[in-house]
Amino acid sequence: LFRSSEQELSDEVDVENYRIMKRAMDTIHRRGKGLLSFVENYRKLTRLPQPTIQPIAIQPMLQSLRQLMASGGVTFNYEVYPEQLILKADKTMVEQLLLNLLKNAHEASAASSEPRIEVKAEKLGNEIHISVSDNGHGIAPEAIEKIFIPFYSTKSNGSGIGLTLCRQIALRHKGKIIVKSDNKGSKFTAIFPE
Repeated sequence: LFRSSEQELSDEVDVENYRIMKRAMDTIHRRGKGLLSFVENYRKLTRLPQPTIQPIAIQPMLQSLRQLMASGGVTFNYEVYPEQLILKADKTMVEQLLLNLLKNAHEASAASSEPRIEVKAEKLGNEIHISVSDNGHGIAPEAIEKIFIPFYSTKSNGSGIGLTLCRQIALRHKGKIIVKSDNKGSKFTAIFPE
């Protein structure tokens, strides 16, 4: 009888030790994954190459982006003025910038009863403006100042590099990115020199 209760106590200690070790291993695994993700995201920001400038017809680029995004459930309307507008930029980088903005717009407007995303490209003076607007809930005024800071995110599952990457791409093209937001939605505009 004494031996069996000693054995039970030993089994309980082993089970508890296993639980503690499993929790520790899970924590280490989670932290390791988080660290790898951080390093990978940091590399994306710091290894952005110099742009390969080429003429890009904006209308066909937006058309192909719309088809690509539609498969993920994102639909958007776009307008290009003048219709044959050409942007001199790195096509891969500009597409990446727009994909990030479209993904954010989709997430922001998902809660709306009628989600709407609009893209507008136009020549203004000696600049080309490409804007992505959504009808989401907007960005809190205190967050607006921080959204381009690396690794800052307003989303619980966000990496905080999407908008930083957009800004870096715009800067590599001697341009900039600006945002306007209120409780009716947000509008991000990438501005490129002609």
